[in-house]
Amino acid sequence: MARDGYLIMDSDLHMMEPDDLWARYLDEPYRQNPPRFFGAHQAKLGENKDDKGNADNIMGMEIQGLAIPAHAGQTGATVSSRELRRRSRARHPHFQVARARGFDASSTLTAMDIEGIDVAVMYGTRGRQVLCHDDLKPDYAAALARAYNNWAADYCKTDPQRLKFAAQVAMHDVSSAVEEARRCVTELGAVAVVGTPNPVNGQLLHDEACEPLWELLEELDVPIGFHPTGNTALKDDAGRRFVGHANFHPIAHAIRNPVELMGAIASMTTGGIMERHPKLRAAFLEGTAGWLYWWLWRLDDQWEKFGPGCERSLSMLPSEYFRRQCYIALDVDEEPAVDVVNQMGAEYFVVSSDYPHSDGAFPEAIEQFLGLPLKDEQRRKIMWDNCARLYKIETPAAPLTRQAPQQVTAAE
Repeated sequence: MARDGYLIMDSDLHMMEPDDLWARYLDEPYRQNPPRFFGAHQAKLGENKDDKGNADNIMGMEIQGLAIPAHAGQTGATVSSRELRRRSRARHPHFQVARARGFDASSTLTAMDIEGIDVAVMYGTRGRQVLCHDDLKPDYAAALARAYNNWAADYCKTDPQRLKFAAQVAMHDVSSAVEEARRCVTELGAVAVVGTPNPVNGQLLHDEACEPLWELLEELDVPIGFHPTGNTALKDDAGRRFVGHANFHPIAHAIRNPVELMGAIASMTTGGIMERHPKLRAAFLEGTAGWLYWWLWRLDDQWEKFGPGCERSLSMLPSEYFRRQCYIALDVDEEPAVDVVNQMGAEYFVVSSDYPHSDGAFPEAIEQFLGLPLKDEQRRKIMWDNCARLYKIETPAAPLTRQAPQQVTAAE
Protein backbone atom coordinates (compact mmCIF):
# COMPACT_ATOMS: atom_id res chain seq x y z
CA MET A 1 0.00 0.00 0.00
CA ALA A 2 1.00 3.66 0.00
CA ARG A 3 1.98 5.64 3.07
CA ASP A 4 1.94 3.60 6.29
CA GLY A 5 -0.26 1.02 4.59
CA TYR A 6 -3.00 3.45 3.53
CA LEU A 7 -4.28 4.46 0.13
CA ILE A 8 -4.71 8.23 0.24
CA MET A 9 -6.90 10.53 -1.83
CA ASP A 10 -6.70 14.29 -1.38
CA SER A 11 -10.24 15.65 -1.60
CA ASP A 12 -9.17 19.20 -2.46
CA LEU A 13 -5.61 19.72 -3.67
CA HIS A 14 -4.98 22.99 -5.45
CA MET A 15 -3.67 24.13 -8.78
CA MET A 16 -1.91 27.50 -8.92
CA GLU A 17 -2.97 28.86 -12.26
CA PRO A 18 -0.47 30.93 -14.29
CA ASP A 19 -1.13 34.58 -15.02
CA ASP A 20 -1.39 33.96 -18.75
CA LEU A 21 -3.94 31.14 -18.53
CA TRP A 22 -6.82 33.33 -19.70
CA ALA A 23 -4.73 35.13 -22.30
CA ARG A 24 -4.04 31.71 -23.84
CA TYR A 25 -7.33 29.89 -23.25
CA LEU A 26 -10.08 32.52 -23.43
CA ASP A 27 -12.38 32.45 -26.44
CA GLU A 28 -12.44 35.42 -28.76
CA PRO A 29 -13.38 38.21 -28.33
CA TYR A 30 -12.80 37.83 -24.59
CA ARG A 31 -9.12 36.99 -25.07
CA GLN A 32 -8.45 40.65 -25.76
CA ASN A 33 -9.36 41.49 -22.16
CA PRO A 34 -7.96 38.79 -19.84
CA PRO A 35 -7.71 39.17 -16.05
CA ARG A 36 -4.60 40.91 -14.75
CA PHE A 37 -2.94 39.87 -11.49
CA PHE A 38 -0.86 41.71 -8.93
CA GLY A 39 0.37 41.46 -5.37
CA ALA A 40 -1.23 43.76 -2.84
CA HIS A 41 2.20 45.15 -1.92
CA GLN A 42 2.96 46.19 -5.49
CA ALA A 43 2.69 49.74 -6.69
CA LYS A 44 1.12 48.82 -9.99
CA LEU A 45 0.03 45.84 -12.03
CA GLY A 46 2.68 43.53 -13.37
CA GLU A 47 5.50 44.21 -10.90
CA ASN A 48 7.39 41.63 -8.84
CA LYS A 49 6.90 38.49 -10.92
CA ASP A 50 8.12 35.01 -10.03
CA ASP A 51 10.41 32.87 -12.18
CA LYS A 52 7.59 31.98 -14.58
CA GLY A 53 6.31 35.55 -14.85
CA ASN A 54 3.42 35.06 -12.43
CA ALA A 55 2.43 37.72 -9.90
CA ASP A 56 4.17 36.89 -6.64
CA ASN A 57 2.02 36.74 -3.49
CA ILE A 58 -1.18 37.17 -5.49
CA MET A 59 -3.50 39.38 -3.49
CA GLY A 60 -5.56 41.03 -6.18
CA MET A 61 -6.69 41.09 -9.77
CA GLU A 62 -8.40 43.36 -12.22
CA ILE A 63 -11.18 41.96 -14.41
CA GLN A 64 -13.30 44.10 -16.71
CA GLY A 65 -12.14 47.09 -14.67
CA LEU A 66 -13.35 45.47 -11.43
CA ALA A 67 -10.96 45.04 -8.49
CA ILE A 68 -10.89 41.64 -6.77
CA PRO A 69 -10.75 41.27 -3.77
CA ALA A 70 -12.05 44.16 -1.71
CA HIS A 71 -9.11 44.01 0.72
CA ALA A 72 -6.36 44.35 -1.91
CA GLY A 73 -3.80 46.81 -0.63
CA GLN A 74 -4.62 46.51 3.08
CA THR A 75 -1.19 46.54 4.71
CA GLY A 76 -1.82 44.01 7.47
CA ALA A 77 -3.18 41.41 5.06
CA THR A 78 -0.19 41.92 2.77
CA VAL A 79 2.44 41.52 5.48
CA SER A 80 0.79 38.51 7.11
CA SER A 81 0.39 36.73 3.77
CA ARG A 82 4.00 37.40 2.85
CA GLU A 83 5.25 36.04 6.18
CA LEU A 84 3.05 32.94 5.93
CA ARG A 85 4.38 32.30 2.44
CA ARG A 86 7.98 32.70 3.63
CA ARG A 87 7.47 30.14 6.41
CA SER A 88 5.79 27.64 4.11
CA ARG A 89 8.63 27.78 1.59
CA ALA A 90 11.20 27.24 4.32
CA ARG A 91 9.65 23.90 5.30
CA HIS A 92 10.84 21.96 2.25
CA PRO A 93 13.11 22.68 -0.75
CA HIS A 94 10.45 21.38 -3.14
CA PHE A 95 8.44 24.56 -2.59
CA GLN A 96 11.14 26.59 -4.32
CA VAL A 97 11.33 24.12 -7.21
CA ALA A 98 7.55 24.07 -7.62
CA ARG A 99 7.35 27.85 -7.52
CA ALA A 100 10.10 28.19 -10.11
CA ARG A 101 8.15 25.80 -12.36
CA GLY A 102 4.92 27.74 -11.89
CA PHE A 103 3.44 24.90 -9.79
CA ASP A 104 3.00 22.75 -12.89
CA ALA A 105 1.54 19.24 -12.87
CA SER A 106 4.92 17.49 -12.66
CA SER A 107 5.88 19.41 -9.53
CA THR A 108 2.46 18.67 -8.04
CA LEU A 109 2.92 14.94 -8.62
CA THR A 110 6.28 15.10 -6.87
CA ALA A 111 4.66 16.90 -3.93
CA MET A 112 2.03 14.15 -3.79
CA ASP A 113 4.78 11.53 -3.71
CA ILE A 114 6.53 13.36 -0.88
CA GLU A 115 3.28 13.36 1.13
CA GLY A 116 2.28 9.85 0.08
CA ILE A 117 -0.89 10.90 -1.76
CA ASP A 118 -2.06 8.46 -4.45
CA VAL A 119 -4.84 10.48 -6.10
CA ALA A 120 -5.84 14.13 -5.87
CA VAL A 121 -9.01 15.90 -6.95
CA MET A 122 -7.78 19.27 -8.15
CA TYR A 123 -9.56 22.52 -7.33
CA GLY A 124 -8.48 25.87 -8.68
CA THR A 125 -7.17 28.92 -6.89
CA ARG A 126 -7.50 31.81 -9.32
CA GLY A 127 -9.99 29.74 -11.29
CA ARG A 128 -12.41 30.29 -8.42
CA GLN A 129 -11.33 33.80 -7.56
CA VAL A 130 -11.73 35.34 -11.01
CA LEU A 131 -15.46 34.60 -10.78
CA CYS A 132 -15.88 36.19 -7.36
CA HIS A 133 -17.48 39.47 -8.35
CA ASP A 134 -21.22 40.02 -8.63
CA ASP A 135 -20.83 42.62 -11.38
CA LEU A 136 -19.06 40.45 -13.96
CA LYS A 137 -21.00 40.28 -17.21
CA PRO A 138 -22.56 36.80 -17.40
CA ASP A 139 -21.14 35.96 -20.84
CA TYR A 140 -17.64 37.01 -19.78
CA ALA A 141 -17.89 35.07 -16.50
CA ALA A 142 -18.93 31.97 -18.46
CA ALA A 143 -15.94 32.45 -20.79
CA LEU A 144 -13.59 32.69 -17.79
CA ALA A 145 -14.93 29.36 -16.50
CA ARG A 146 -14.60 27.66 -19.91
CA ALA A 147 -11.00 28.79 -20.26
CA TYR A 148 -10.10 27.57 -16.79
CA ASN A 149 -11.72 24.18 -17.35
CA ASN A 150 -9.92 23.63 -20.65
CA TRP A 151 -6.62 24.47 -18.95
CA ALA A 152 -7.40 22.22 -15.95
CA ALA A 153 -8.21 19.30 -18.25
CA ASP A 154 -4.86 19.78 -20.00
CA TYR A 155 -3.09 20.00 -16.62
CA CYS A 156 -4.53 16.67 -15.49
CA LYS A 157 -3.52 14.93 -18.72
CA THR A 158 0.00 14.77 -17.27
CA ASP A 159 -1.19 11.79 -15.19
CA PRO A 160 -4.94 11.19 -15.53
CA GLN A 161 -4.85 8.26 -13.10
CA ARG A 162 -3.67 10.45 -10.26
CA LEU A 163 -4.89 13.94 -11.19
CA LYS A 164 -8.65 14.53 -11.44
CA PHE A 165 -10.34 17.91 -11.60
CA ALA A 166 -13.47 19.66 -10.42
CA ALA A 167 -15.02 21.92 -13.05
CA GLN A 168 -15.66 25.58 -12.36
CA VAL A 169 -18.97 27.14 -13.37
CA ALA A 170 -20.12 30.76 -13.28
CA MET A 171 -23.37 31.20 -11.36
CA HIS A 172 -23.96 34.63 -12.91
CA ASP A 173 -26.12 32.76 -15.41
CA VAL A 174 -27.39 29.33 -14.36
CA SER A 175 -28.20 28.15 -17.88
CA SER A 176 -24.57 28.76 -18.91
CA ALA A 177 -23.40 27.01 -15.74
CA VAL A 178 -25.50 23.97 -16.62
CA GLU A 179 -24.15 23.89 -20.17
CA GLU A 180 -20.55 24.14 -18.94
CA ALA A 181 -21.01 21.50 -16.24
CA ARG A 182 -22.37 19.05 -18.80
CA ARG A 183 -19.49 19.76 -21.20
CA CYS A 184 -16.84 19.32 -18.53
CA VAL A 185 -18.20 16.04 -17.20
CA THR A 186 -19.08 14.41 -20.52
CA GLU A 187 -16.21 15.75 -22.67
CA LEU A 188 -13.35 16.70 -20.34
CA GLY A 189 -13.70 14.06 -17.64
CA ALA A 190 -14.40 16.30 -14.63
CA VAL A 191 -15.30 14.29 -11.52
CA ALA A 192 -17.10 17.15 -9.73
CA VAL A 193 -18.39 20.67 -10.15
CA VAL A 194 -17.19 23.47 -7.89
CA GLY A 195 -19.89 25.31 -5.97
CA THR A 196 -19.50 28.81 -4.54
CA PRO A 197 -21.21 28.76 -1.14
CA ASN A 198 -21.85 32.51 -1.24
CA PRO A 199 -24.83 34.00 -3.03
CA VAL A 200 -23.96 35.54 -6.38
CA ASN A 201 -26.06 38.62 -7.10
CA GLY A 202 -28.28 37.69 -4.17
CA GLN A 203 -29.17 34.27 -5.58
CA LEU A 204 -29.22 31.55 -2.92
CA LEU A 205 -28.43 27.94 -3.69
CA HIS A 206 -31.98 26.81 -2.93
CA ASP A 207 -33.61 29.48 -5.08
CA GLU A 208 -35.72 28.08 -7.89
CA ALA A 209 -33.34 29.47 -10.52
CA CYS A 210 -30.63 26.98 -9.48
CA GLU A 211 -32.82 23.89 -9.93
CA PRO A 212 -31.50 23.04 -13.43
CA LEU A 213 -27.98 22.65 -12.03
CA TRP A 214 -29.05 20.24 -9.29
CA GLU A 215 -31.09 18.26 -11.82
CA LEU A 216 -28.08 17.96 -14.11
CA LEU A 217 -25.63 16.90 -11.39
CA GLU A 218 -28.05 14.26 -10.17
CA GLU A 219 -28.46 13.04 -13.75
CA LEU A 220 -24.69 12.94 -14.38
CA ASP A 221 -24.00 11.36 -10.97
CA VAL A 222 -21.26 13.83 -10.06
CA PRO A 223 -21.03 15.82 -6.82
CA ILE A 224 -21.01 19.51 -6.12
CA GLY A 225 -17.92 20.47 -4.13
CA PHE A 226 -18.52 23.68 -2.19
CA HIS A 227 -15.32 25.63 -1.68
CA PRO A 228 -15.10 29.09 -0.08
CA THR A 229 -13.86 31.90 -2.27
CA GLY A 230 -10.76 32.92 -0.31
CA ASN A 231 -11.46 36.63 -0.81
CA THR A 232 -13.99 39.33 -0.07
CA ALA A 233 -15.00 40.47 -3.55
CA LEU A 234 -18.53 39.05 -3.52
CA LYS A 235 -20.91 41.50 -1.88
CA ASP A 236 -22.42 38.83 0.37
CA ASP A 237 -19.31 37.50 2.12
CA ALA A 238 -18.96 36.80 5.84
CA GLY A 239 -15.49 38.36 5.94
CA ARG A 240 -16.38 41.57 4.13
CA ARG A 241 -17.50 43.50 7.23
CA PHE A 242 -13.93 43.38 8.57
CA VAL A 243 -12.26 44.93 5.51
CA GLY A 244 -10.45 48.12 6.43
CA HIS A 245 -10.32 47.30 10.13
CA ALA A 246 -7.41 46.16 12.28
CA ASN A 247 -6.42 42.49 12.08
CA PHE A 248 -8.78 41.96 9.18
CA HIS A 249 -6.94 39.00 7.69
CA PRO A 250 -6.99 36.44 10.55
CA ILE A 251 -10.50 37.42 11.63
CA ALA A 252 -12.04 37.27 8.16
CA HIS A 253 -10.21 34.06 7.29
CA ALA A 254 -11.32 32.37 10.51
CA ILE A 255 -14.95 33.33 9.97
CA ARG A 256 -15.48 33.15 6.22
CA ASN A 257 -14.86 29.52 5.39
CA PRO A 258 -16.91 27.77 8.08
CA VAL A 259 -19.72 30.35 8.07
CA GLU A 260 -20.18 30.27 4.29
CA LEU A 261 -20.19 26.46 4.37
CA MET A 262 -22.76 26.53 7.16
CA GLY A 263 -24.99 28.57 4.88
CA ALA A 264 -24.46 26.14 2.01
CA ILE A 265 -25.34 23.16 4.22
CA ALA A 266 -28.49 24.98 5.32
CA SER A 267 -29.54 25.64 1.73
CA MET A 268 -28.83 22.09 0.58
CA THR A 269 -30.62 20.41 3.50
CA THR A 270 -33.11 22.80 5.08
CA GLY A 271 -33.72 24.66 1.82
CA GLY A 272 -35.15 21.50 0.28
CA ILE A 273 -32.60 20.74 -2.45
CA MET A 274 -31.81 17.26 -1.17
CA GLU A 275 -35.47 16.53 -0.55
CA ARG A 276 -36.05 17.04 -4.28
CA HIS A 277 -32.76 15.45 -5.39
CA PRO A 278 -32.12 12.39 -3.22
CA LYS A 279 -29.20 11.13 -5.34
CA LEU A 280 -27.30 14.42 -5.43
CA ARG A 281 -23.99 14.34 -3.52
CA ALA A 282 -22.33 17.38 -1.95
CA ALA A 283 -19.00 18.03 -0.28
CA PHE A 284 -18.13 20.98 1.94
CA LEU A 285 -14.42 21.71 1.69
CA GLU A 286 -11.73 23.77 3.44
CA GLY A 287 -13.92 25.12 6.20
CA THR A 288 -12.96 22.68 8.99
CA ALA A 289 -15.45 20.22 10.49
CA GLY A 290 -15.33 20.58 14.26
CA TRP A 291 -18.55 22.59 14.21
CA LEU A 292 -20.58 20.12 12.12
CA TYR A 293 -22.32 18.14 14.86
CA TRP A 294 -23.54 21.29 16.56
CA TRP A 295 -24.65 22.88 13.27
CA LEU A 296 -26.72 19.88 12.23
CA TRP A 297 -28.30 19.83 15.71
CA ARG A 298 -29.09 23.53 15.33
CA LEU A 299 -30.68 23.06 11.91
CA ASP A 300 -32.80 20.17 13.22
CA ASP A 301 -33.84 22.19 16.25
CA GLN A 302 -34.85 25.23 14.22
CA TRP A 303 -36.67 23.14 11.63
CA GLU A 304 -38.73 21.38 14.27
CA LYS A 305 -39.65 24.74 15.82
CA PHE A 306 -40.19 26.89 12.75
CA GLY A 307 -40.34 24.55 9.75
CA PRO A 308 -44.02 23.51 9.83
CA GLY A 309 -45.96 25.78 7.51
CA CYS A 310 -42.91 26.97 5.55
CA GLU A 311 -42.99 27.24 1.75
CA ARG A 312 -41.27 23.89 1.23
CA SER A 313 -41.93 20.83 3.32
CA LEU A 314 -39.29 18.27 4.28
CA SER A 315 -39.88 14.58 4.87
CA MET A 316 -36.74 14.25 7.02
CA LEU A 317 -34.70 16.34 9.41
CA PRO A 318 -31.87 18.44 7.89
CA SER A 319 -29.24 16.26 9.58
CA GLU A 320 -30.72 13.17 7.92
CA TYR A 321 -30.22 14.65 4.46
CA PHE A 322 -26.62 15.41 5.36
CA ARG A 323 -26.01 11.86 6.54
CA ARG A 324 -27.59 10.47 3.38
CA GLN A 325 -25.87 12.67 0.80
CA CYS A 326 -23.04 14.81 2.18
CA TYR A 327 -19.35 14.86 3.07
CA ILE A 328 -17.17 17.40 4.82
CA ALA A 329 -13.39 17.93 4.86
CA LEU A 330 -11.52 18.18 8.12
CA ASP A 331 -8.14 19.85 8.40
CA VAL A 332 -5.14 17.57 8.85
CA ASP A 333 -4.38 18.97 12.32
CA GLU A 334 -7.99 19.51 13.41
CA GLU A 335 -8.03 17.74 16.75
CA PRO A 336 -11.49 19.12 17.74
CA ALA A 337 -12.94 17.27 14.74
CA VAL A 338 -11.97 13.91 16.25
CA ASP A 339 -14.86 14.19 18.70
CA VAL A 340 -17.23 14.92 15.81
CA VAL A 341 -15.96 11.89 13.89
CA ASN A 342 -16.58 9.74 16.95
CA GLN A 343 -20.06 11.22 17.48
CA MET A 344 -21.25 10.91 13.88
CA GLY A 345 -19.16 8.07 12.50
CA ALA A 346 -16.30 8.43 10.04
CA GLU A 347 -18.45 7.90 6.92
CA TYR A 348 -19.00 11.62 6.29
CA PHE A 349 -15.43 12.94 6.42
CA VAL A 350 -12.66 13.45 3.89
CA VAL A 351 -9.29 15.18 4.22
CA SER A 352 -7.02 17.47 2.23
CA SER A 353 -3.39 18.57 2.43
CA ASP A 354 -4.29 21.98 0.89
CA TYR A 355 -1.02 21.90 -1.06
CA PRO A 356 0.42 24.27 -2.27
CA HIS A 357 -1.37 27.00 -0.33
CA SER A 358 0.86 28.65 2.22
CA ASP A 359 -1.45 27.94 5.16
CA GLY A 360 -1.26 24.20 4.44
CA ALA A 361 1.10 21.79 6.19
CA PHE A 362 3.19 20.39 3.30
CA PRO A 363 5.30 18.26 3.55
CA GLU A 364 3.86 17.09 6.88
CA ALA A 365 0.13 17.20 6.16
CA ILE A 366 -0.46 13.45 6.05
CA GLU A 367 1.90 12.92 8.97
CA GLN A 368 -0.14 15.41 11.01
CA PHE A 369 -3.38 13.68 10.08
CA LEU A 370 -1.99 10.29 11.06
CA GLY A 371 -1.09 11.85 14.40
CA LEU A 372 -4.74 12.52 15.24
CA PRO A 373 -6.18 10.02 17.75
CA LEU A 374 -8.30 8.13 15.23
CA LYS A 375 -8.76 4.40 14.82
CA ASP A 376 -7.28 2.56 11.85
CA GLU A 377 -10.70 1.97 10.28
CA GLN A 378 -11.60 5.65 10.65
CA ARG A 379 -8.38 6.70 8.93
CA ARG A 380 -9.00 4.36 6.00
CA LYS A 381 -12.48 5.75 5.50
CA ILE A 382 -11.38 9.36 5.72
CA MET A 383 -8.24 9.04 3.60
CA TRP A 384 -9.70 6.92 0.81
CA ASP A 385 -13.05 5.14 1.08
CA ASN A 386 -15.26 8.20 1.56
CA CYS A 387 -13.48 10.26 -1.07
CA ALA A 388 -13.68 7.41 -3.57
CA ARG A 389 -17.41 7.12 -2.91
CA LEU A 390 -17.92 10.88 -3.15
CA TYR A 391 -16.13 11.27 -6.49
CA LYS A 392 -16.93 7.78 -7.86
CA ILE A 393 -13.24 6.91 -8.30
CA GLU A 394 -12.30 3.24 -8.40
CA THR A 395 -9.79 1.85 -5.94
CA PRO A 396 -6.57 0.91 -7.79
CA ALA A 397 -5.12 -2.57 -7.53
CA ALA A 398 -1.83 -1.08 -6.33
CA PRO A 399 -0.68 2.26 -4.90
CA LEU A 400 -0.11 5.00 -7.44
CA THR A 401 2.60 6.88 -5.54
CA ARG A 402 6.17 6.24 -6.56
CA GLN A 403 8.32 4.50 -3.96
CA ALA A 404 10.91 7.26 -4.29
CA PRO A 405 9.57 10.67 -5.35
CA GLN A 406 10.71 11.63 -8.83
CA GLN A 407 12.58 14.86 -8.32
CA VAL A 408 11.91 17.64 -10.78
CA THR A 409 14.14 20.65 -11.19
CA ALA A 410 13.42 24.26 -11.86
CA ALA A 411 15.23 24.05 -15.18
CA GLU A 412 13.14 21.27 -16.74
